[in-house]
Amino acid sequence: MYIFLDIDECAVGSHNCGAGFACVNTPGSFYCDLKVVCRDGFTLDASGKCIEEKGLVTVISLCQTSMSALCVNTGGSFRCEQKLVCGDGFALNAAGGCTDVDECSAHTSPCQPSQTCVNMVGSYSCHANAISCPRGFHLSVNGTRCKDVNECLVGTKCAKHVCVNLERLYRCECRTGYMFNSVTKLCEDMNECTHYPGRLCAHKCENTEGSYRCSCATGFKLAYDGRDCQDINECEDKPCSQECTNVYGSYQCYCHRGYQLNDVDGMTCEDIDECTLPNVCSYQCVNTPGDFNCTCPSSGYTHSYDACTCQDIDECAAGTHSCSAKETCFNVQGGFRCLFIECPPNFRRAGKSDVVLDFHSIARIGRLAGDTGFRFIKSHLRCCPNYCFFPSGVIRQIKPVLGPKELVLEVTMKYVQSGVVSQQNIVLIHVFISEFWF
Repeated sequence: MYIFLDIDECAVGSHNCGAGFACVNTPGSFYCDLKVVCRDGFTLDASGKCIEEKGLVTVISLCQTSMSALCVNTGGSFRCEQKLVCGDGFALNAAGGCTDVDECSAHTSPCQPSQTCVNMVGSYSCHANAISCPRGFHLSVNGTRCKDVNECLVGTKCAKHVCVNLERLYRCECRTGYMFNSVTKLCEDMNECTHYPGRLCAHKCENTEGSYRCSCATGFKLAYDGRDCQDINECEDKPCSQECTNVYGSYQCYCHRGYQLNDVDGMTCEDIDECTLPNVCSYQCVNTPGDFNCTCPSSGYTHSYDACTCQDIDECAAGTHSCSAKETCFNVQGGFRCLFIECPPNFRRAGKSDVVLDFHSIARIGRLAGDTGFRFIKSHLRCCPNYCFFPSGVIRQIKPVLGPKELVLEVTMKYVQSGVVSQQNIVLIHVFISEFWF
């Protein structure tokens, strides 16, 4: 909406009324009114007529010298009559009267180019042309033309962005990270992450106001270019309790021998109790941090080459026994025994070269004395014309025997011929059972 204020051409002196005319202002224009001029000796009254001045003497020279007087001859004399003077806007006609001059056709452009000339009696009037400017334009100061409206000077069209005025409209030149919306005429934030998918950041893209920000997945850090991601060597911070190996995007903890990773955090190494595993040591197992030790009984055993198995010491062979000359040293598991073999009455001790057992000459074998857990198992009886015999026999353990325990098995073998015992042998078998399984 535009408001037009009237310019008073008469007050500012921009009218073109002549000396015989008075300027009269009108809304949007003005017109020139004719002034009445009286000759000398006359004056203009309130009604606009010329009347004779009191006490003024008219002389003949007035007719002769005044251009405004007309000399009229009379009989025997003359008289001076007022000569009609036409002011601006009028012209003397042939009849001696004043005729209105059409200034609009007589003069060249008496009004401004933006005005229309209207002839009036004795004058003319300039009326402003009614100019309607389209949207985006406004009337110039002189009202002659329509000028473009500079929208960038009205309000904050583009906020913090650059406003560029165009004919009938304007354009916002948006800062980096913004896009111009032709509908709302505003600069709106551009989501670079969706506008350029996979082209801005190596891992993750996060949109921000007027820009974007790159971030990396766990195990990586942003490079100096703000776009690429570099692997983080987590092992530099020593997250593992023992050994750490960096891998791409992560790390792996390892433990020394004898330790295992905690199932919960995957970083802490815990001691493995090897003693809870089966068959680790043959005797006793002692767990230590990261390792274990196998022990053997305090006497009679030593460690084998694998340090886990206990091996019997043969004191008889090593000569470390304490048997006398009359005693025989017998090595047993975990120790030794000094045995003195004494035969029953009517028996003698067999020499090393004597045959102790000859099953071909045995006719009957007695049972083992007592419930010892052992049994003598005989083979089938074989008979000859004069005698019968068992070709072989085996002493077998038939039930568990807990150690430590020492048993003496007495095996009596009798030679029977024709129902008569002609000879018998007694075999004393010493059985030593250790308290250990090895």
